[in-house]
Amino acid sequence: MVRLGGWIHRRRDLGGIVFLDLRDRDGLVQLSCDPKWTPPDVLILAASLGAETVVLIEGVVVERLEASRDTTMISRDVEVQVRALRVVGPAVTPAIPVGRREGEDLAAEELRLQHRVLDLRRPELQANIIMRHRLLQQARRTLSDLGFLEIETPILTKPTPEGARDYLVPSRVHPGQWYALPQSPQIFKQILMVAGMDRYFQIVKCFRDEDLRADRQPEFTQIDIEMSFATREVVMELATNLARTLWKEILGVEVGEIPILSYDTCIRLYGIDAPDRRFGMELAEVTAALAGTEFTVIRSQLDAGGIAKAFVVDGG
Repeated sequence: MVRLGGWIHRRRDLGGIVFLDLRDRDGLVQLSCDPKWTPPDVLILAASLGAETVVLIEGVVVERLEASRDTTMISRDVEVQVRALRVVGPAVTPAIPVGRREGEDLAAEELRLQHRVLDLRRPELQANIIMRHRLLQQARRTLSDLGFLEIETPILTKPTPEGARDYLVPSRVHPGQWYALPQSPQIFKQILMVAGMDRYFQIVKCFRDEDLRADRQPEFTQIDIEMSFATREVVMELATNLARTLWKEILGVEVGEIPILSYDTCIRLYGIDAPDRRFGMELAEVTAALAGTEFTVIRSQLDAGGIAKAFVVDGG
């Protein structure tokens, strides 16, 4: 006999026999309600359940017939024959679907954000949260094995001169004075280094009062790694080894050797110091080929001593 709790993902009523898919963060399991083993009152209750109803059930785990195994389920080889069922949290029809069928579109993002608690039940988002947990745990293990200490530093602190504005928090016990939320834990970095904490790291929240960008938001998390007496080569080796380890352990991908490109090389080949090299499309200088152009935009740049570059788009 097992006892399970979770959300009703889907109900299928086959005329006297009711199948329920029960969902939790680990996936789905099929519940089988049949007059042969399920009490009549439980069977009636099961037939009335809607999606996202929270239930507790007791039942017996049995092997499913080969022909009825659902390959999309982790628990495809077994089902639970329900003996008892209790509704813990009744549910109305959800505002957005949690259990999408193949081919169904997602609800609009604004609606999903309005009903975030439902959206976070989707397996895709739960998988993201679980992967983030695994990534942070692996980062902690890797850095700890390399002799780094994880040290927590204060969030309420004084301003430090950086690129963005600080978020300010008024102090109740010191009227007229304010704390600043850290853009990154810079001030404590120097204190800890001088105090002898020569290798430490933080998985830390940073706060920056700045306009939204594609890769930046008002608060974000970074892995902050600090070392005393470090050379450029030591820092780069640590960063590349950590990246390779995370990709291998979390995604099962062997990254291999990570190339090191100078700033000048990046600007020359890609025009940016953080290129996405998956696309190729390296820049090639075509100044000589366009020396006689009368196209105003290019002509004005060449006359000012500039250069012209282009890239090839396959099939373009």
